[in-house]
Amino acid sequence: MSRLLGIGVCQMEVDPDDIQKNLDNIKNQVRLIKFYSPWVKMVVTPELCFYKAADMEKSAMAIPNEITEFCSSLAREYQIFLIAGSLYEKEGQKIYNSTPVFDDQGNMFGVYRKMYPWRPHEKTASGKKPLVFDIPRIGRVGLCNCYDLWFPELLRELVWQGARIIFIPTAAGTQDRSQEIILSQAAAIQNQCFIVGVNGVGFGGKGQSIIVDPQGNIVQQAGQRQENLIAMLDFDAVTQSRQYGIAGVTRSLASFFHEKHRFSYQKQAFDKSPVYRENQL
Repeated sequence: MSRLLGIGVCQMEVDPDDIQKNLDNIKNQVRLIKFYSPWVKMVVTPELCFYKAADMEKSAMAIPNEITEFCSSLAREYQIFLIAGSLYEKEGQKIYNSTPVFDDQGNMFGVYRKMYPWRPHEKTASGKKPLVFDIPRIGRVGLCNCYDLWFPELLRELVWQGARIIFIPTAAGTQDRSQEIILSQAAAIQNQCFIVGVNGVGFGGKGQSIIVDPQGNIVQQAGQRQENLIAMLDFDAVTQSRQYGIAGVTRSLASFFHEKHRFSYQKQAFDKSPVYRENQL
């Protein structure tokens, strides 16, 4: 029996100065997604979709807070798993770019802290732990955040822990968005899994949210205006890709596990590398 997951990718326009407007927009988009496609089980919103990205000190709050309570209520009302973009989380003297995750009963069961903030521009502290979680009777999901996409080691770790689909909330408004599209396809091919990147528009990014299948094919891609992508993804397609290979021939993930190589950077402190000094921020 196929393991199907209906997803809604909410590419929303972010108002940098009006949190309530953004919350209302999220709720309206979820309502529309569920009205037209009641089979959608998971909805994902963009990185920092609640407020202006530059207002880190002003916006940071401990979790839980009013925003996470809103997200909890939304997940419970529409009976969806909700990956709520990200927000600034304050813990002690540190501020993280954090993504709370809710189940279809409104329980916040995980918070992912972005492991690779976009240096030198993003001043948040770096998270330390990847996050994977299970959708009952369907399969395991991995989560990262925007610039994390550029680090294949992190995505491979999520796959190592069993992820068959990786969601990537994003707030990409820079000229390298076209390269991120390529990276999304490459990540899907290298890991033979689904990659789902959800970007904002307006102050929230340049759009072009994307769903990529385990063969690296673009299932859906958004434009540069507010819109929702809706898709039914079959987790068994991951099994087929890994068993029979990319294009029916290449089983790269199987080869990776079979050969069991360990490279020097996995054994040594990074500052022992000869290129360390010329690659610091």
